[in-house]
Amino acid sequence: MQINLPYEILQKVTKPVRYTGGEFGSVQKNWDDVSCRMVLALPDVYEVGMSNLGLSILYGIMNGRDDTLCDRVYSVWIDMEREMREKKIPLFALESRRAVKDFDFFGLSLQYEMIFTNVLNMLDLAGISLHAVDRAEDEPFVIGGGPCVYNVEPVADFFDFFVIGEGEEILSEVAENFIAWKNSGKVGGRKGFLKKIAGVNGIYVPSFYQPIYDGENFIGMKILDSVAQKKIYKRVVKNLDDVFFVKNPIVPFIDIVHNRAVLELFRGCTRGCRFCQAGMCYRPVRERSEKVLLETARRLIDSTGYDEMSLTSLSSADYSCLNHLVDELQKDFVNERVNFSLPSLRIDSFSIELAEKLQAVRKSGLTFAPEAGTQRLRDVINKNVTEENLLDACAAAFQKGWKSVKLYFMMGLPTETDEDIAGIADLAQKVANLYREITHRRDVKVTLSVSCFVPKPFTPFQWFGQISLEEFERRQQFLKNLIRDRAITYNYHNAKVSILEGVIARGDRRLAKVIETAWKYGAKFDGWSDLFNFDAWQRAFEDCKIDAKYFNERERNIYEPLAWEHTSPAVSKNFLISELEKSQAAQTTRDCRRTSCTGCGVCMKLGVNVIDYNSQVSSFNLPEKFQSSTLKVQPTNYRAQIEKGEEVAFLSHLEYMNVFMSALLRSKLPASYSEGFNPHLKVSFATALGVGVTSNSEYVDFVLAANVESAEVMEKLNAQLPNGAKIVRIRKISSKTPALTALVDFSRYEIFVPFDGDFDVAVEAAKKFNSAREIFFQRVTPKKSREIEIKNLMAESVKVTQVEGGLKIKFGVKIKLDGTVKPSEVLKVLRDEFGLNVEVLDAKINRTALLSRGKSLLDR
Repeated sequence: MQINLPYEILQKVTKPVRYTGGEFGSVQKNWDDVSCRMVLALPDVYEVGMSNLGLSILYGIMNGRDDTLCDRVYSVWIDMEREMREKKIPLFALESRRAVKDFDFFGLSLQYEMIFTNVLNMLDLAGISLHAVDRAEDEPFVIGGGPCVYNVEPVADFFDFFVIGEGEEILSEVAENFIAWKNSGKVGGRKGFLKKIAGVNGIYVPSFYQPIYDGENFIGMKILDSVAQKKIYKRVVKNLDDVFFVKNPIVPFIDIVHNRAVLELFRGCTRGCRFCQAGMCYRPVRERSEKVLLETARRLIDSTGYDEMSLTSLSSADYSCLNHLVDELQKDFVNERVNFSLPSLRIDSFSIELAEKLQAVRKSGLTFAPEAGTQRLRDVINKNVTEENLLDACAAAFQKGWKSVKLYFMMGLPTETDEDIAGIADLAQKVANLYREITHRRDVKVTLSVSCFVPKPFTPFQWFGQISLEEFERRQQFLKNLIRDRAITYNYHNAKVSILEGVIARGDRRLAKVIETAWKYGAKFDGWSDLFNFDAWQRAFEDCKIDAKYFNERERNIYEPLAWEHTSPAVSKNFLISELEKSQAAQTTRDCRRTSCTGCGVCMKLGVNVIDYNSQVSSFNLPEKFQSSTLKVQPTNYRAQIEKGEEVAFLSHLEYMNVFMSALLRSKLPASYSEGFNPHLKVSFATALGVGVTSNSEYVDFVLAANVESAEVMEKLNAQLPNGAKIVRIRKISSKTPALTALVDFSRYEIFVPFDGDFDVAVEAAKKFNSAREIFFQRVTPKKSREIEIKNLMAESVKVTQVEGGLKIKFGVKIKLDGTVKPSEVLKVLRDEFGLNVEVLDAKINRTALLSRGKSLLDR
């Protein structure tokens, strides 16, 4: 049944066209002519939801299928909600006017944590059961997607499944699986479909996983169904030129947040800012070709009538062909006075010529994001910009007539001091003074926008505690007192909102009852300052007896299990730890697009490559230079992290070294040899790995006779290494760098062992092992037998989780001059001394880390 709002209601509410539909570009389909019906939502007001590019793309893709109908819905504003509840009108979709409850799927885009209460409000208005476990067979499947999927545990109870990563390909697979299940007679009912969809890469079904706690601490995820994947990696589109892009977007009747054409240049960012979740989770960079962008831009303007276009991406100024693209766009639209804009400009790559081009039609202010007030803190967060960069950019702009600059900063960053905060005021004053010095005028406007730092999952700062509400407010006032120039405007965020965001961002499923309770107390539209109800949240935490500070203020140990690690953007944990360590030393990391791989692991794990259309000439294409007689001899030392996979697991340490040296010779790289009568390749590995053990983190040092770019060395060696052996990171090192064997002092292992017994018995065995003060083990070798004390050699406690088909056991061991403990020996003790009934010979052992004083060997 279609729902048409009574005229009297539309007269009462603000902006009634939010609820009428019928906008230009919207798609109408016959309800009865399709097999799959889907409604997509962003749980915020229409003006925000209509500005979301992702939903616009998915709307176009799904409506492009003959068998599927895709509709839209957004959160209704307070006045409309009141009318709908009073008149008992359910939440309905805009095109079909059908109740949301009548659809097969209700998909919600989770853009930020402060809309979680709106999710519950929409479900309740729609008449859909809040908890997935309570949903009847005829209720829609509730899907979650968007940026927050990298920790959905706080709202996992409310969703049937989540789409992890980019949705262009996966949502069609969802529809295809649904139609097949429907045509089969819906075998297995609701759970039958969830089991079917759980096998699709990128799909997370929370009901198939159970969090395990030890007191208040999360210790792991128990898999409840054999179809559930151990870790769900994000889905990515490998080539953006090959997928659908919106060319006929819906044109709203009213002004929306981003009321303009949107041209997405690329996805991903490799700048590596350590606070930025998007920069870590949206890797790798994949550019659209200039040809496709120009064609899309023409179609967008022609189909919408917009006179403004935003060239959007995480860091749009990093598009490799940007200058030429802008030239071509302005040439194509010279007679239509279309204004092109970038969301913000990079300070370190600012071009006044580009800025003038972009604002040739309408000149507005410039926006830069230094993020921190001092160079030390900018290095901590890996911003890789300097004060000189900012002042040079502003000087160039002021000389060309600009007089308004907006500067974005964050407050509460790790290691921040009052000196860093004072640096924000000092930098703003320098910008204002620079304008007056250049122009001899006083009409400059400098706007400071200072947000509160929120640590997010899958960033190097995910282990840091967030500062307290009181400290945020003290620092905000401290900065305010330092700003006395009337040319400087200081805007700052509500710290209470940021504190709550910090709690939810790194929370687990225990927060579901807090979110539900806060919603019942009236919390909704929490991202809106005038509607944010902090009292409702405080009451909710008190009622649920949950300490919010445990989730946001607590500093986490890098070895503790994290509630979000099973849904992964494929960024290596070792990389994040390495970046964390670098931040503490205020060391920066280069952009991999401009130099060589920095080892985040995304490309390798997902089988996708960086696409940069300006990188046509690469050193990889110049193998002949190594054959040249004019090659300059310049001995250069390298250190590489190399994997040892199952294909080569049973090579001995010496055999594996020989495999590497053979690959080095085949690569035609200028290998370096020792001197003397019996010269040998200058190659050395770290500590030996047991036969049959795989590893993500073996290390090798070697010397080349010439200075070759690290990326090229890795490329050539990997081309010659056998399956199972692969270099994942590499860098040049000093000839004085200590040898690997002298550095390594720690090894971390992960063991999978078949197990069909009581999981509680396994947990108890681990607890007994961890609590024992001493454990003696008789080590027997072909030559001798001796007793060793194991606990003295343990660096991390044993952690046990249940996985499909058995157990996953993790721990770390020390590596000392007089030896170490083997992972198989730890497993034997768990079996023989503490009752863990497993077969040691069936265990698959993998070394996940080899460290020196807590750091990667590549960083020593």
